[in-house]
Formats: sequence, structure tokens, C-alpha cells
Amino acid sequence: MTESEFLDRVASVWRDIETRVDQWVQQLDVDIEVNPAGPVMEIEFASGRKIVVNAQTPMRQVWLASPRGAWHFNWTGDMWQDTRSTADFWSVLSDQAGIEADQRLS
Repeated sequence: MTESEFLDRVASVWRDIETRVDQWVQQLDVDIEVNPAGPVMEIEFASGRKIVVNAQTPMRQVWLASPRGAWHFNWTGDMWQDTRSTADFWSVLSDQAGIEADQRLS
């Protein structure tokens, strides 16, 4: 994957994160804010805790860090997959955000 392709995929992930968080806020009445800043996306919860999603351009990876751990995702051709657990990015994000929001998010 070229750097340009990677950055396009990351831009898509950032848009999708904002869309999902907006849906959670509207449909589930949770207090979550999204703060994009270049290659870093912070997702902040009412507790003050954060999930940080970071684009690692040299490695062509997306990293997700929560208070409970860190995951590194590679693009497999159809999804972002964790290098250790093989979980997909969206399930990890939903699970970790649900823990921080103290409710199930999908």
C-alpha cells in the first residue's frame, strides 16, 4: 500500500469514527467527544478517560490505545485487523468505548 493509499484509508477511518460516535451520542444518550488532530484522534468520555487512535504512517498501521491496552492494526485488504488477536478495528473500538461509556455500544 502506498503512503497516499494509507492516508486515504486513515481519512476514511476518521470519518467513520466521527459518524459512529455521533450515532452513539444521539441514539444511546452517552457523553462522548471526538477530537481529531492530524494523525491522532482522541475519543473522550464523561469520566475524562480517553481512547486514542493514531495513524502510524511509516508502518502503515492504525494504533488504538485505551486505559486497558493497546492494539496495532494492519490493512488486510478488506478490514483493519489487530496484529496479535486478529480482531477487527471496529469491534475493538466498540468494546473499549462501551467499557468507558459504561454501556454496550454497537
